[in-house]
Amino acid sequence: MRRLVPTIALVIVVAGAATACLPPAQPAQNGRLPDSDLTTITPTCRVANDVAGPLRQLLDAAHADGVALLPETSAYLRPYFDIDPPRITSCYRDYDMQVWWHDFYCFFGACQFAAVPGTSVHGWGRAVDFEDGAGELTFFSAGYAWLQANAGRFGFWHPAWAEPGGSSPEPWHWEHA
Repeated sequence: MRRLVPTIALVIVVAGAATACLPPAQPAQNGRLPDSDLTTITPTCRVANDVAGPLRQLLDAAHADGVALLPETSAYLRPYFDIDPPRITSCYRDYDMQVWWHDFYCFFGACQFAAVPGTSVHGWGRAVDFEDGAGELTFFSAGYAWLQANAGRFGFWHPAWAEPGGSSPEPWHWEHA
């Protein structure tokens, strides 16, 4: 036992020295989250790990109520524009996709319809763009009405800027606290 104690002490000292040599952990950055911080909900939707459970519960509850609510599967640009984004990112939006959307809207002189890259709630994996059985949500769609009545139970809310009359009316965009 006496020989074991110095050996254990040496292992503890060496392990401590090794961890002291590691670079400090980098803080998370908007649009640059590691995969380990995200949970896949659908092929077009990854969210912050702590948002995954409430989002799944919200979707299950909507379906139980007969509302075919889900994260968007399309950018809904066609037939209005002859272009598609490189990827459909209805939830977490990496920095490159934030730049794409900002450039897209600014090209048309409507920069207010996309967050400045690096500032989007999507870049933290805490926003979801929804659709329902009829497609993209409108302020008159069943999915929007259901979210207005029920989203708060799951920690989701619709920001004032996205409301009718807001600076960027978006019935599809919802955020998790």
